[in-house]
Amino acid sequence: MITWLQNATGKHHRLIFGFLLVIIVVSFVFYGFAGRGALKGSGSYMYLGVDLNDPAIRLRHRDAQFFANMTGQRMDNVSLQQRVAELSLANSLNIPEPSEAEIRKIAKDATMPPDGKAEGDTLGKFIDFASKQLNASDLETRARFESFIKDTWRINKAMTILSGGGHATAAQVKRILDRERAKWTVDAATLPAANFKATIADDEAKAKTSFEANKETYRLPAKVEVSAVTITDVAADTSPISDDDVVTFGYNVAEKFKFETGKVKEQALARRGEIEKLIRAERAVTNLAGLISDELSEKFAVDAIKADNQGFAAWLKAKKATLTALPAYDAGSPPVNDKVPAEALRAGGDLTEKEWRTDVYRTEQGAVFVLLNKRAESRLPEFAEVKALALSNWKATERSRLLTEEVGRLNKALLADQAAGKSFTESAKALGLTVSSPAAFTAFTVPENLTGVTENTGQLIEVAGVGKITAPIRTRNGDYVFLRPAKSEVPKDDSTAEETKLFVQRISGRNAYFTSMGLIQDLTAPPEPEAAK
Repeated sequence: MITWLQNATGKHHRLIFGFLLVIIVVSFVFYGFAGRGALKGSGSYMYLGVDLNDPAIRLRHRDAQFFANMTGQRMDNVSLQQRVAELSLANSLNIPEPSEAEIRKIAKDATMPPDGKAEGDTLGKFIDFASKQLNASDLETRARFESFIKDTWRINKAMTILSGGGHATAAQVKRILDRERAKWTVDAATLPAANFKATIADDEAKAKTSFEANKETYRLPAKVEVSAVTITDVAADTSPISDDDVVTFGYNVAEKFKFETGKVKEQALARRGEIEKLIRAERAVTNLAGLISDELSEKFAVDAIKADNQGFAAWLKAKKATLTALPAYDAGSPPVNDKVPAEALRAGGDLTEKEWRTDVYRTEQGAVFVLLNKRAESRLPEFAEVKALALSNWKATERSRLLTEEVGRLNKALLADQAAGKSFTESAKALGLTVSSPAAFTAFTVPENLTGVTENTGQLIEVAGVGKITAPIRTRNGDYVFLRPAKSEVPKDDSTAEETKLFVQRISGRNAYFTSMGLIQDLTAPPEPEAAK
């Protein structure tokens, strides 16, 4: 029905489409926003019918950010409120969930290496790594990843429905084609950063002044020394395993076991023996981690017991725990350790004298938690402690300032010479610049040695136009280059009908994307300022 409505409105009934948007807005105002600011209970904050302070909602959003980063997607600027609003919009449009086959395909594609060359069970490896980062079981991690896939798929579908297929006018297509195909012939004059000589003597007084003005940048991070406590006294699991358990776990290892789509149930039951071993191993470790966590909470609560408690030491001995002292590390920058989850080490960086141990984490070997041995708090150093670094930074800043001044002087000289009718190349040579004539290129295929770090070289060339000199461009290797476009030619269009069709589709798709983003922002207004942080 949605597809039919989209086609109808996209072709002939734009008035109906506009009416649909009005209905959506009204539903947001009178249905979703009716709960805005309303308190469902102590500490609740309702937005579009969702409690933004609900731990489960916040966890789901953190999962979305985690899995988006893990799969190379962008969610940096998507807040919790925005995610909830987008899902509410998908609900308003009655967007269904993707099918099981679609979810599996999306999951497999999302975990494929960038080069497309899969080595073994990439999805299984992804889930295994993610489960350790999240400190969750394999089954729970798969469920959370599936929720992320469903939510993202539904949001994307909603955006597609709102924007339609997009439309590109003939004038827009021609303008973009001309820009993409136009070949620029330029003269280049480069000031190599390595050739810029500036004599800067050590000046401790100025370096100290700079240090005092930027003292916060020299702050030393908190540093911790911790021990990893590993308990491997795993009790064998003897609980019943049903056919449903085998089949459910079979779906989790379908990639690893290369089960055929649509035949997972039968094939999982056929390999029941192997799957039962995996289930029992996971249950055993999960049970151990749970028991250790419960015992620690009951007997050695951090707010009631100190780290040097004799009873705690005796308990560790009774559990045959292995304590491994780890090298000191900066809080917030945990090291990589094959036997200790990154999440545990991250939590270890937050330990203090009062909060002297972390929660318990599950590994393949057993249960692991981290103890604090020593903590040095973050502090601002004295100048003498970082004198060498401060001097080096000051000299680098001074050199950069002098280089900028030199670039400005050269720019003025080139413009003055051009105004006086002098040749660009001759003027550049006289100023000691390196002159070159690179092969013609388009605004979108700028050579690497001419590509700006903060400036868009193609745009600067287009703005300057033929015969004019661009503003100085700082390239990736630190050099500065001045360009004078000498000629711009648009080759004859020899595109095939199919290539033209694909190009129009690309531009239409881009227009549709920006349309959908605009509509999403208009239809999903943020909550009031008092919303949960």
